[in-house]
Amino acid sequence: MLIPVILLFLQAQYWHGDARVVKSMSPTKNAKILGGHDIDITEAPYQVSVHVFGIYLCGGVLVDKDIVLTSAYFSNFFPSHPALFKIRAGSSIIDEGGELYQVEKIVVHPYHRVLTYDLAVFKLSKPVTLSDKVAPIPMMESGEEVPDGANLHVTGWGMTENEDWPVMLQRVEVTKVNWDLCLYQLDPNALTEADLCAGVPAGDKGFYRGDKGGPLVYNGKLAGVSSRYITTMEVGPDNTTIPRLPDQVYTKVSALRSWIDETIQNMTSHI
Repeated sequence: MLIPVILLFLQAQYWHGDARVVKSMSPTKNAKILGGHDIDITEAPYQVSVHVFGIYLCGGVLVDKDIVLTSAYFSNFFPSHPALFKIRAGSSIIDEGGELYQVEKIVVHPYHRVLTYDLAVFKLSKPVTLSDKVAPIPMMESGEEVPDGANLHVTGWGMTENEDWPVMLQRVEVTKVNWDLCLYQLDPNALTEADLCAGVPAGDKGFYRGDKGGPLVYNGKLAGVSSRYITTMEVGPDNTTIPRLPDQVYTKVSALRSWIDETIQNMTSHI
């Protein structure tokens, strides 16, 4: 009984106020999936959803037939209880369709501390059935970089600008933000080499509550995993808000690729 209570508490904390780094900043109503659009799962067959006790928690991304990457936020509390987690694959709709898969093993990045190294690897109890609705996405290689200003896209079922939960999977386009600009505008102590920043100049597009763990894609490869949205709206002298980049921070796949590969190898070895 205790685990469901803890889970619901964590879910409430996550859905009603993601972690923010404050540096002369104020909350904005625009740091969410705004300007996105409905897509069919065939346009992002690697997108999956993570559920516990039938409750949607966050997004995930299929990188192999039996391997999913997601946020470490929830799984960090229950790494020894993989049976609590199920993955839904092959559906455009958050809570129906597709097929559910049981999680067999969970490994959370050893450096994960609430805001940093926000990555977990799930091994499924059986491989997914591949189709035009279910397919792994290739990951960016170790050391591979996304050029500054490049266009990327992020998908998920998180809340929209109207504080609604969308029925259909959403996709929105964002831009890679220069790392030095990211460090300058945000608290450097809350960023590591395992982070990647993205957003739009007006600060009105990107992921939001419920989108953690979802894929950030560049040129058909997984570049990042949605980690945390950050307030980047400064209050001006006339009490107006000034939008600034970046809006979101993602866990950078190329920075952790060696750890991901090693973890998958250890999970799938039968010694």
